[in-house]
Amino acid sequence: MRDARDLLLSAERIYDEPSNDLQAAARAAAWRAFSGGAAWMRSAMAIVRGHCPGGRPSPEWLGACKYASAGLAAALVMALLWRIPLLAVAAAVVTFYFVEVRMLFVFPLALDGEPAPFLASHRLVARTLPAGLATVRGMRIAARMLFGGFMGRGFVRSWCVGCLAVVLWYEEARKIVSVQA
Repeated sequence: MRDARDLLLSAERIYDEPSNDLQAAARAAAWRAFSGGAAWMRSAMAIVRGHCPGGRPSPEWLGACKYASAGLAAALVMALLWRIPLLAVAAAVVTFYFVEVRMLFVFPLALDGEPAPFLASHRLVARTLPAGLATVRGMRIAARMLFGGFMGRGFVRSWCVGCLAVVLWYEEARKIVSVQA
């Protein structure tokens, strides 16, 4: 399985290809919260696969559950370590991504019509990478998504490249699991 750097480089090549319209789709999806992100991810999955996924998820609910769970875990760590602020912040960030990465494939799975995308995401991540390695990979992709704009790469482009890297990771994980089965 490719590392975060390779996934991000592949995602950049795909995103920057003018003929696939992902950049125009990103502009159309911007500011539509999770529903816009899910619509964009559906387009990205269609380009990566050559066909559009057929699931009809509830993206606002999925996104709220996913990030509320990860945020609550991070808040609990902050509450436990509040007397040591630097440690509390670092531990909360790592905890957030440790929890979030287990739900990394919730949106692609839901777009594929998976009826239990949270459980399926946890299982797919667990079957393909150890928890620590998955967390580090997820944090690397998230860093690009969140901070790539400050490095002159464009904020929307950085976010989309990160999402596309997750789609590529998901597709690789699906193949690994199908081979193992």
